[in-house]
Amino acid sequence: MKHLELSEHERRTLREMGVFHPHPRTRMRAQGILRLSEGLTLQKTADEFGVHLNSVEQWRQRWGRLGLAGLYEGRHTGRPRKWTPQQQQALGELAQSEGGTVVALLRQIEQSRDHAPISENTAKRYLKEMDFTYKRYRYSLKKSEIKRRSSAPAK
Repeated sequence: MKHLELSEHERRTLREMGVFHPHPRTRMRAQGILRLSEGLTLQKTADEFGVHLNSVEQWRQRWGRLGLAGLYEGRHTGRPRKWTPQQQQALGELAQSEGGTVVALLRQIEQSRDHAPISENTAKRYLKEMDFTYKRYRYSLKKSEIKRRSSAPAK
């Protein structure tokens, strides 16, 4: 393995990133590149940070290809949503006009047959993203008024 050479500017930037960057894995990668530049082997660096040897090798390769940008993580896309934003909006409008429980709302939507089936938890998450909350004493939905109160003038 060839020794990793860093300029003083890169070394200072990596030191600061290793301490102050908000993302912990980016901090760890910056510290790992610094340790490699100090002459530590891939295996010793992997042991020090508790990661696999291949991970440290990837850090080194990405540093060589991309420089500082190689320390950042790529986008984690995950599974696409089952419903389009328009379908989610339709659920929100139904909850606003009809109210009731999530199960009742899903039953009404299933009758229209133009929506893919989703679980109660998914429906709850969609509604929560639209600022709907549950009343504790009744299991029905209401639109959150937190935003409205904060925008109202003080008395």
